[in-house]
Amino acid sequence: MHEVETVAALLAVIGVVGVISQRLPVAFPILLVIAGMIISFVPQIPQVKLDPNIVFFIFLPPLLYLDAIKTNWKELRDVADLVILQAFGLVLVTVVTVAAAIHAVVPEMPWAVAFVLGAIVSPTDVIAASALSKEVILPKRLMNVIKGESLVNDATGLVAYQIAVAATVTGAFSISEASLRFLQLGLGGVLLGGILGLALAKIRTHLDHGPVEIIVSLVTPFIVYLLAEHLHISGVLAVVTAGLILGWRGPTILSSETRLQVNANWDTFAFILKGLSFLLMGMQLRQIVETIKVHHISQIVLWAVVAALAPIVIRFLWTFGVGFLYSKLRRQPVPTWQQLFIASWAGMRGVVSLAAALALPLTAANGQPFPFREMLIFLTIVVIATTLLVQGVTLPFFLKKFDIEEPEEDIEANEQKARLILYKEAVRAIDATARKNSIDSDDPAFEKLLHYYLERAVAISNDEVVDVHTTENWHLLKSAALESQRRVLVSLRKNDKIVESVFLSLQKELDLEEVHAQHVSTDPKESNTSAETNIS
Repeated sequence: MHEVETVAALLAVIGVVGVISQRLPVAFPILLVIAGMIISFVPQIPQVKLDPNIVFFIFLPPLLYLDAIKTNWKELRDVADLVILQAFGLVLVTVVTVAAAIHAVVPEMPWAVAFVLGAIVSPTDVIAASALSKEVILPKRLMNVIKGESLVNDATGLVAYQIAVAATVTGAFSISEASLRFLQLGLGGVLLGGILGLALAKIRTHLDHGPVEIIVSLVTPFIVYLLAEHLHISGVLAVVTAGLILGWRGPTILSSETRLQVNANWDTFAFILKGLSFLLMGMQLRQIVETIKVHHISQIVLWAVVAALAPIVIRFLWTFGVGFLYSKLRRQPVPTWQQLFIASWAGMRGVVSLAAALALPLTAANGQPFPFREMLIFLTIVVIATTLLVQGVTLPFFLKKFDIEEPEEDIEANEQKARLILYKEAVRAIDATARKNSIDSDDPAFEKLLHYYLERAVAISNDEVVDVHTTENWHLLKSAALESQRRVLVSLRKNDKIVESVFLSLQKELDLEEVHAQHVSTDPKESNTSAETNIS
């Protein structure tokens, strides 16, 4: 019962902090960390001890899966070369650089432990990158590189993390064995994720029960992760790969109502997981302080500064150097220094690094405490806080100062063009369905829907209320229009004719419209009101 009360109290704190964050110019994660720190020093509150294995299993698979299903794999493919350079090359360089930097100022720290820290802070956060796109509109290619890198380097960094932790726990490390293990983990994870993603997409196509489909969606990342771990390959890469496949196939394997419910459930689930991770991070402060207070304050400050600056500096050096060489080799225009600066400054750390730090084993193979565990968690918190407070807060300023934002008209024009195509397709489908089913052109349902889409295709104007008397015909025509629009919308996405954010927005509109249409009553008196509400 004590555990249940603790979880309920933590969820209540997340809710309260969420409300407060809407009224303060401070990031929600930072407020949660601060709240956790305050709670950790309240004498009457027992300390929350986390099982590392449970932390890793509960937090990472669903969050990585959610990031993956929201990623357009074709956009990722179009910038694959740059993503690979960043997600593999930069991650490995960051692991080595951070390890060397922290070992230089903490000589007593074993190299394996230093590599663990490097692996923890090496991946950037896709959540921060996605949030960035809501604040400002970046050039599409740059945004795709940042988001793609953030997704893929999670997997790369965590594979390196697993190898470094294993070396620390066992006390044995071989570069050749580690390299071979890296390939085995990576290739095996991608292969398994691809197989499971295709299989689950096939299975979910034949499901026709909303609650069951929601449950299958929620347990998918855990099933994929557990199976991969039992096969001793990368569960992280398996989850990401399966998520990419299921995200791409999503529009064709779920009904509109189920997709809306699934998205709502995932949004809530992700909010809770992210909130718990940052809150629990802050609640580890008392234990961390008790562990590191044996060191002089000047040493702690030095270690914190080095840990925070090392990944930022190496990202700048890598991005400017590789960005210049890449453009020259590919004979492409060299990016401006302002663009390279933004690409470097957007490398924020977040939930993935936090979960990896909290998931560090408590003991090594010899039964001794995991060396420098509390120090690694402390330094990880420093790195995350630095990137959120410094980089996250100042990034919009630099974007405006450098004036490299993509004009909003480009996105708006893309959306308007897509809408026009969908409305024209709806008109065509309604006309064809009416002819096929011998529906008279004077039928109120035909007139209502035809006028609805025609008005939006010709000019965006307000609809006039028209009574719907023939509910059966209305449903038939409406379903044809929606099905046809959805098919064209998926085709636009498949042929790279639509921006992903526009696709998701229009898909949600169609889902909502279809759900409303399904609830039009068979009672003629009630059907009028329902149909009018739907169309308006």
